[in-house]
Amino acid sequence: MNESNLANAERHAGTHVIVMNGGPLNLLARQLRAAILRELDAAAADPDCRAVVLVGGARAFSAGADLVEMDTPDSLADPCLHLTLIETIEAMDVPVVAAIHGSALGGGLELALGCHYRIATPDSLLGLPEITLGLMPGAGGTQRLPRAIGMEPALNLILEGRTFRADTAPEGLIDRVVKSDLREAALAFAAEVAGKRPMPRLRDVRLPSDNVQGFMQFVRNAVSRDPRRLPGLRPIVDSVERAALEPADRGLVAEYAAFGRLRSDAATRPFRHAFLAERRAFTIDGLSPDARPRPLRQAAVIGAGAMGQGIAIALAEAGFEVRLMDRSTQVVERAIDAAEQSWDRAVQRGRLRAEDRAALTGRLVVAASYDYLREADIAIEAVVEDMAVKHEVFTALDAVLKPGAILATNTSALDVNAIAGVTSRPGDVVGLHFFNPANVMKLLEIVRADATSDEALATSMVLARRLGKVAVVARVCDGFIGNRMVEQYIRQAQFLVEEGATPAQVDRALEGWGMAMGPFRMLDLAGNDVTALVRQRRAIEMPQMIYPTLPDLILSRGWLGQKTAKGWYDYPPGSRKPVENRDLLPLIEAHSASLGVERRKIGAEEIIERCLLALVNEGAAILAEGVAQRPSDIDVVYLNGYGFPRHRGGPMLWAETLGLVSAVRKMRRFALNPHGDPAFWEPHHLLLERAEGLQSLFDGEAA
Repeated sequence: MNESNLANAERHAGTHVIVMNGGPLNLLARQLRAAILRELDAAAADPDCRAVVLVGGARAFSAGADLVEMDTPDSLADPCLHLTLIETIEAMDVPVVAAIHGSALGGGLELALGCHYRIATPDSLLGLPEITLGLMPGAGGTQRLPRAIGMEPALNLILEGRTFRADTAPEGLIDRVVKSDLREAALAFAAEVAGKRPMPRLRDVRLPSDNVQGFMQFVRNAVSRDPRRLPGLRPIVDSVERAALEPADRGLVAEYAAFGRLRSDAATRPFRHAFLAERRAFTIDGLSPDARPRPLRQAAVIGAGAMGQGIAIALAEAGFEVRLMDRSTQVVERAIDAAEQSWDRAVQRGRLRAEDRAALTGRLVVAASYDYLREADIAIEAVVEDMAVKHEVFTALDAVLKPGAILATNTSALDVNAIAGVTSRPGDVVGLHFFNPANVMKLLEIVRADATSDEALATSMVLARRLGKVAVVARVCDGFIGNRMVEQYIRQAQFLVEEGATPAQVDRALEGWGMAMGPFRMLDLAGNDVTALVRQRRAIEMPQMIYPTLPDLILSRGWLGQKTAKGWYDYPPGSRKPVENRDLLPLIEAHSASLGVERRKIGAEEIIERCLLALVNEGAAILAEGVAQRPSDIDVVYLNGYGFPRHRGGPMLWAETLGLVSAVRKMRRFALNPHGDPAFWEPHHLLLERAEGLQSLFDGEAA
């Protein structure tokens, strides 16, 4: 877009209204910054100008910096946000009013803080979320926000990276919340303040400095224990402290210098990678530009077990009318009761208003039979992982649902093509693999079957956004992206135990590295009987795959995990905290001996690398087969569904950080171990090609 079109001024009597047109979110890329500056200079040169209003022309005031630009020279090139643009606003001879709608986040809120006044619509989203990117505010956020709302509230908001609505903003941030037409309200407000002098500048506010250093040392001690391992935590504390102890000029310079150090620190790359990857995942390769999402108002959920219950709650909370059906009346009634109890707890904790709770209850109703689902715009099946049962459900849905309704299966591994094949409308069938609990977990795998239409896919993406999910598209294969890869991760963990490690040692190594939960704790949580069904199916469908046999011994003793208070760990009565299963250790030793495996000492490094490189090698196969659209999609799956640490960026980015040449060499060393399935450790040809060509796995990904 030509720079002259990125911002334009509308003149209303003595007010210049500068409209930002830098795309839907008005990301503050260099060309938009230059266009705003041009219009500010024009206003300053106009002798009849009495006030300026800065407003977004699309969906937002400004959602902040352009992260794609951040790693390019344009990010720092003049006119820069922190110095040229904001300081020009502060130095204007007439008041500048930020008129906020949509969102003012990161650099967008910093731009608004640089204005003399701020008005906003009630539902505008505000915040300084840079910490979630491993960064810190770099355009005055740590200096102006404390001066607007106070040091402690500002520090909490910046350290949390929390966003909030304008109608709940701390006092001092927004001068007026307006429910009427924003531009008209902004013009009226600008007329009110046009003659007021001196004009308020946040940089001129002085903060109390009593006992600041003692309080900030307390905060430093607290952030040193923050489990998120965010590189920006300590620099933010230091910078906010300067806001109380030093003049704004010095604080702003120091803040930008600290931001620059973080920006170039390799430790911040995974956070930016994750942020961009999650947004890129919503782009579906090959989707027709003419594909239009279908209307979604009423939803049906078939199966009221734990997964169906969670899906129904998520749908109701997103505003859908939900029909919940199960062959057991008792099960569906229990699910409704559990949903209502969940909402009652939310009301008690202040997270939900009583009137909203009543509306939620009204949206969730029991469907006595398939006939009650005729008007559903989407039906989501969440019954047991049994193909015959799913065929029965989809045959019934096909018979009653109206034309154009989406038929979705929540299967975690089964063939969506085979499920679609029993219907007369395979183009309307899609996989929607939720993660348990479905109303909490952010990830949604959208499975594109061979016949799934572009409209069904586009509708599924709209559904994911309405539910607040991070969605990733996968093609059909056993286990899709996440479960297919995690199977190899768990196989290696179990081989390691057969070779000399203990389950607790494996879990400690991986949790110490950053995984939210080790593989054996994860198995006990899921239920060892559930994973046994997968192994039994594999023995029939993929007889060439070698499986550790130790899990069968665990299962034969009825040690199913948390549900039986005993599995790979023991669980004391009334507790889900695992303690070492002493009965298991002699069993492991005897089992290793029966296999002819001489147990050895295994270090944390081998545990970590074998388990993670198993993910990477299978991930490469998934990419090469087209199951995943791009390597960053795999990272999104693992960051949002499998407890992969955000500060590592995902398994595929971790492989890049390790180095593909090193990854390939380590895999070949693991192949020398006769017990760990040597054939699996042949590096996938995609890894070999990229390693030998000194290329990145991410080469060719769209920005």
